[in-house]
Amino acid sequence: MWRKNNRSGSKGKSLGTYFRLIGYTRPYWYLVASILLLSIITSLIAILPVQIMGVAVDEIKLAGAGSRNDAESREHTADPVERTGPQLSIAPFIRRAAAYVSRNWMPDRNPSVVTFYILAAFYLCLHFTVSGISIANGFIGARLGQTLIFDMRNHVYQHLQKLSLRYFQDHRTGDIMSRVVNDVNSLQNAIVGPIIQFITNVLTLCWVLYLCLAWDWRLTLLSLAIGPLLASAMFIFGQLIRKVLLLIRRKVGELNALLHENLSGIRVIKGFAREEHEMYRFRNKNEENMNLNIKIARMYTIFSPIIKTLTSTGTLIVLLYGGIKVVRGELTPGMFIVFFPYIRMLYRPITGLSAFYRQIQTALASVERVFEILDAEPDIKDKEDARNVPQIRGEIELKSVHFSYPGYTEVLRDVNLKASPGQMIAFVGPSGAGKTTIINLIPRFYDPTRGDVLVDGCNLKDMEIESLRKQIGMVLQEPFLFDDTVGNNISYSKPEASHEQIMEAAKAANAHDFITELPSGYDTVIGERGMRLSVGQRQRISIARAILSNPRILILDEATSSVDTETELLIQDAIQKLVKDRTTFVIAHRLSTVHNADLIIVLDRGEIAEVGSHEELLKKGGIYKRLYEIQFRTPDEDRKALTSIRARSIVQSSAEDKSLEQMLDRMHNMLEEEADL
Repeated sequence: MWRKNNRSGSKGKSLGTYFRLIGYTRPYWYLVASILLLSIITSLIAILPVQIMGVAVDEIKLAGAGSRNDAESREHTADPVERTGPQLSIAPFIRRAAAYVSRNWMPDRNPSVVTFYILAAFYLCLHFTVSGISIANGFIGARLGQTLIFDMRNHVYQHLQKLSLRYFQDHRTGDIMSRVVNDVNSLQNAIVGPIIQFITNVLTLCWVLYLCLAWDWRLTLLSLAIGPLLASAMFIFGQLIRKVLLLIRRKVGELNALLHENLSGIRVIKGFAREEHEMYRFRNKNEENMNLNIKIARMYTIFSPIIKTLTSTGTLIVLLYGGIKVVRGELTPGMFIVFFPYIRMLYRPITGLSAFYRQIQTALASVERVFEILDAEPDIKDKEDARNVPQIRGEIELKSVHFSYPGYTEVLRDVNLKASPGQMIAFVGPSGAGKTTIINLIPRFYDPTRGDVLVDGCNLKDMEIESLRKQIGMVLQEPFLFDDTVGNNISYSKPEASHEQIMEAAKAANAHDFITELPSGYDTVIGERGMRLSVGQRQRISIARAILSNPRILILDEATSSVDTETELLIQDAIQKLVKDRTTFVIAHRLSTVHNADLIIVLDRGEIAEVGSHEELLKKGGIYKRLYEIQFRTPDEDRKALTSIRARSIVQSSAEDKSLEQMLDRMHNMLEEEADL
């Protein structure tokens, strides 16, 4: 029961996805209408060349009849009305045109020869007409398809900009890139090409079915008896390939994600000589993708002969039954010849529906992945009555804040703090204590699980996100720069800034001197992530970017952790200029960088353990003093501290499993290791 309902739901989902996709064509209805009109004309013209061949066959029979003289043949050809039985729809027009040309322009020529002149001219006109329509349809279809891809890709990218950080943490970058770049391209394969072909086939079916029924309804219905079998085979095949196609798209996304990860971490891979390991991982993913594509190819290989066998059965029916009718004089040879391609035209929408369904399923497998992005709701978004706050003072308060990531224990527990405008607040503590999480709450990258974050007494949830973040500057541990010029990277925070303002910000960040030494100065393109610059140079450019934005709130996340001492002094000097008169939050493992902080907050396991100035915390002799001593002790003191830390870890771990014997054994082993040192 569940499986049946699941298939029904999947079918309904596909139909809904397709109609949703069609909605992207609404702004371009005039292009769609043009394609439909041209498809109608094409479907009508497509059935005529076959009839020309049928008329030619009948004319050959007439021309070869030795019992008729030239006058009788001429009279017979010129007066099609007297013919008895069904005729090819185009035959009367061809014969009238041939009779007119024979009487007025070519009286000395054989009427049958004149008829072939007319047939050749008409065939040539049809060819040029179809070619012209095909060119026009191709131009319009390409325009429509590429415009739809353009619109959807912009739509997806715009929506990505609105999504919260949590979405990007839960989804791999390479997979997102695959959806935006590769899967969006399937939009054209789902709408333009297949639909044009399918509409043309259906309209052709209508014309051909009408003519065949008018000529010989028994032969027509008998030939169509295999239609239900074709439709059933198409439906079964579509159900089989759908899941495989969707899985292929997912595997392509995983392959792109792995490739992106490897290229981003190429230094680490080479540094640890892990090329063979990464090649093994890539080969496995690539092999999974290959096997699925082989599976699809096998399914197509099996399905194609089945369809050909069924359509050949219809041809066999025409050959047997139609041939008997020709012998009996119930069907002309020309009409018999026309029936063969017309029967194939009757099957074409059914077999075309199979191809159409296959293309649609392939495209929908990709489009559904794109719609997964568009359907993702941002965790953080403006309320309908959110306030625009163009200028803030910089007072920050956290009230009873709790926070936990989905599926994890609480990262922050009952955090309360208040920062006055212009204060520098430093967060210190061991890794995993919750420092970065607090920093991420201030620009509202996340919302607290419980509690409130206030700016100037206003809850962040009541403020417009854009108006808040425009007044916050950030300098991160790993500065991110764009593959652009130095000047554009600095002005990223303030695009309207003049060159003089950019230079002043660079001077304040102690970056102007090295920038002027670059090949093109401020116009030097610095490569992806700014990799043509050193870490310290990138950091000073990011500081210049923050200075230029003139923020009221400043966040410094380990801004000097990855640089040498000399560069750290330059960065510290730039930071001192940057933090002036701004509310500043600093995360630092190097405690030498937080001496001048107005307030130091020590976090431990998500809770505030200590609060005070540098001197006050040293006097307390708590966690801060221990961290401070670790950074400034001698090698002998390092070993003693390590022994103490390990002992505390063993005691805590053994206390949890309540095994005294285990604790004593582990302490004994540790002392032996210390003796060896």
